[in-house]
Amino acid sequence: MKVRDSFTTAGGSRSNEDRVGHAGPLAWVIDGATDLYDDAALPAERDVVWLVDLVGSLLTDAGTDGYQGNGADLLEQIAVEVQRRQESYGFPPDRMPPACSIGLCIDQGDGFELTRIGDATAVIDGNATHVLATDYFDGREAAAVRARETDPAKVVAAMQQRRRHTMTSGDVESVFSGHPQRRLVAHRIVADWAGTGHILLCTDGFARLVTDYQLFPGWPEVVAEARERGMAYLEQLIRQTESDPAVGGDRFKRADDVAAVLISAG
Repeated sequence: MKVRDSFTTAGGSRSNEDRVGHAGPLAWVIDGATDLYDDAALPAERDVVWLVDLVGSLLTDAGTDGYQGNGADLLEQIAVEVQRRQESYGFPPDRMPPACSIGLCIDQGDGFELTRIGDATAVIDGNATHVLATDYFDGREAAAVRARETDPAKVVAAMQQRRRHTMTSGDVESVFSGHPQRRLVAHRIVADWAGTGHILLCTDGFARLVTDYQLFPGWPEVVAEARERGMAYLEQLIRQTESDPAVGGDRFKRADDVAAVLISAG
């Protein structure tokens, strides 16, 4: 595979919690979930920053070593290492560990595997279009916004309950974490490179081009624009739309961090 373009930018004044990368047969995007605490228990600005940097580093190591196996197996191996390192820093057992979503492409030779955990999106644009995505998290966020509490303590408690559920319940979706009772739920597509034009991996901030803002009728149009004008142009469209006072709706954040990578067969 060949990486054609990629980018990641912050959605506000805080540092970016999304990541994009590639190494050997691997390419990925990572979307850090907003921390539930004001302080950090891990050696970084925030716990989630520690997590996304570590996951990116471990994926880079796996890609450099030429990993071509199963995506779910690789992410579970990484989760084991995340848990081990958390514990080595004395991470409090009663504290909610940081979490993220991951979109991963693994070049396996004649074919490839796309693996998703959380609300990342993976798109195959070729003879046909295939999308690996979910609206599970959007629905939960919209419901939480509608039921938003005014008591700060209740707000935090509700957020912690939702986060724990997506880490440990084994529901139809999950988020990635080093939680000791984690149950990672990976979704995947396996396909041949033949007939595949391009692959797009992106975080939910970028997916808003289609899902929330409806700036494009579908993913083929997004891929075509990325090829013609580049990812930076699409990022500008997202930021311009976010600056509209009418934008907001059923989301906690008006602007979001974004990350995306465009891939083609080598």
